[in-house]
Amino acid sequence: MKDWPSVALGDIFEIARGGSPRPIQNFLTEEPDGVNWVMIGDASDSSKYITHTKKRILKTGVKNSRMVYPGDFLLTNSMSFGHPYIMKTSGCIHDGWLVLSNKKGVIDQDYFYHLLGSDL
Repeated sequence: MKDWPSVALGDIFEIARGGSPRPIQNFLTEEPDGVNWVMIGDASDSSKYITHTKKRILKTGVKNSRMVYPGDFLLTNSMSFGHPYIMKTSGCIHDGWLVLSNKKGVIDQDYFYHLLGSDL
């Protein structure tokens, strides 16, 4: 490890905050072609993955939110602050989430999962 360079997370990941179409009630849908709406309640403290969502939003709400994709890391900025999750599905996130999207294409997900969840 001594030969590994130290780099800023921003050099490896695109880091962004989620966003919400407002009022959210006007954008929620039960239609199967809706876009997954990732809520804090979709994440479990006992899992490192988010595999599905309970709600969906209309496609028109995507422009006021942020899309996330499989392999992206999500960090809560409320509730259990900073707990990391790895996306196993796609969807939109609200402003209670931060997303770290891999810019370089070559990372060890397990390593970063543990690093992001550590006291470091």
